[in-house]
Amino acid sequence: MTRPPIIGLVLACAAALMPTAPAKAADAAFAYKTSYRNIAKDPDGVWAGPALAPSPAGTVIIHEYTLKSAQGDWLISQIWNAGCDSTACPTRLVRTSADGKKTVVIDDMMHQVIPPDDPRFAALRKSGAQAAFAKAPFHLSADGKELLNGDLRFEIGGGKP
Repeated sequence: MTRPPIIGLVLACAAALMPTAPAKAADAAFAYKTSYRNIAKDPDGVWAGPALAPSPAGTVIIHEYTLKSAQGDWLISQIWNAGCDSTACPTRLVRTSADGKKTVVIDDMMHQVIPPDDPRFAALRKSGAQAAFAKAPFHLSADGKELLNGDLRFEIGGGKP
């Protein structure tokens, strides 16, 4: 059975319009998950002990972002605690394997985020680099080997369970 020439043309046009690798990088943006405010224990078990020391404001806040990918499920957990400075806070990238095992693959200081449930988020400009960062502060690189946080880049390594 031969197919009509128009079907071949439609399929060729559809293939030409399919996303390429750079478009996949945009798909690798982490989505906001939740914020835990004024906590003494991390519900997801990413932070414990001295990391839960309150900030100078007397509180501990955790903001989380998630991404599902071929490499597994990813969680970014940023804690606002005594370790924060005016622009950066302790942040961890955690990979959850199919069997549920969590592995910290990056543990570093990253740009402080303002999550969408924070009243300061509504006051941000709606366009430009600052707005783009506020909406999606974390991305995987196109090859999946780096975590991007604004102008910062972090190599994704083996990690520690």
